[in-house]
Amino acid sequence: MSLQRIFRISLAGALLLPALAVAGAAEDYAVAKKAYDAGDVVGAMPLLRKGTDAGHAPSMVLLGDILDSSEFDEEAAVVFRKAADLGDAEGQFRLGKLYSLGEGVKKDLAEAHRLILAAAKQGHRQATNVIAQAYLSAQLGIPESAREGEESLRWVKAAVDNDYLPAIDAMVLAYRNGGFGLAPDAKEADRLQAKANALRNVQQATTRPKRRAAK
Repeated sequence: MSLQRIFRISLAGALLLPALAVAGAAEDYAVAKKAYDAGDVVGAMPLLRKGTDAGHAPSMVLLGDILDSSEFDEEAAVVFRKAADLGDAEGQFRLGKLYSLGEGVKKDLAEAHRLILAAAKQGHRQATNVIAQAYLSAQLGIPESAREGEESLRWVKAAVDNDYLPAIDAMVLAYRNGGFGLAPDAKEADRLQAKANALRNVQQATTRPKRRAAK
């Protein structure tokens, strides 16, 4: 076998190693997640750290979540950043939250907004709702003047699609009074109000304590 062919085979094998590592990490993650869900955090941690070292974003996020919940905020930020740098929406969202609170990192609302927005643009539901709320309340460094703009309307509508009640309430008012530059539309306002009422009823039903049977 020629040296050139040996080199090509070796190179092909080297290129496959990262993919194989991530594939193995996905299997380890499944085992770790099962252990974590069963309450075995100690058993899950080594597999999650192994997956993190292999570049497996879901392992990074779950590991970061455990560290964050355990008040190891700085280490959580490091792990979430690794996932965010891979373009993982959950990693971006979690790191953005840390920046918004100043936990594990220096508080930076502009960076928090950038990261959470990046996650929202990938369809992350929580990130979408947070961005919508940021526009509604002028948070995450969003100025008061931007609350009624086209970008605000875009994200509030996206949050409505997620059944996010504050966004639905805001759109009801907008269609009643012509907010966000919209023309008043009583029919659409009524439709959204009915949606909000239905969601509140569901939430109340799921959170209402069960009555004890009479003895």
